[in-house]
Amino acid sequence: MDEQLPRKRLEILGFLARGSRASEAPPSIREIARGVGLKSSQTVYHHLGRLEDEGYLERLQDRLRTPRLTEKGWEAALGGDVPLMGRIAAGRGLEAVALEDEGYSLAAELLSSSSGKRRYLLRVIGQSMTEARIEDGDLLVIEEDEEPADGEIVVALLDGGDEVTVKKLYREGGTVRLRPRNGNQEDIIVPAESVQIQGRVIWVFHPPAR
Repeated sequence: MDEQLPRKRLEILGFLARGSRASEAPPSIREIARGVGLKSSQTVYHHLGRLEDEGYLERLQDRLRTPRLTEKGWEAALGGDVPLMGRIAAGRGLEAVALEDEGYSLAAELLSSSSGKRRYLLRVIGQSMTEARIEDGDLLVIEEDEEPADGEIVVALLDGGDEVTVKKLYREGGTVRLRPRNGNQEDIIVPAESVQIQGRVIWVFHPPAR
């Protein structure tokens, strides 16, 4: 963490980073206060305002809850550089994008796994998972897992790997249902043998606009 920041602000950044998991709403002011041991919501607002002024947080005009971390905020909270391994379609009809080393400054801690399973980053293309707070351009931290539980958000390869997508997983006998989180898109239902599950989404990172 950035030791130049006051300890309580570092704790707030860390709390916000840990609260950025997939499918979770950002924490409220009261939740932040409880999480970092502050009794006053006004004190939280003061720290958030200073962090925003110094470029660690980005105010969202259309969100009623807390600001999100900027790239600088993520670096201060957890630190480290990790490789961006490729892009994944949050939709259907897009071909899988070949893996590449694009490079992105992000929290190295996100890629450490106590289970020993490999983790990597993918950048999202498309809008099919917006109701799960996964937007076009977001970065996903994926943990390799060929047998995730039903209801998990997963990375799935279809048609022998020609198409790759991120969806919610449901097994239904001999078929697999891949469900988008966007009311305008339909479920993908395919034979189980035609799907290869690569892993599950464990974190969503909303990078700042470049």
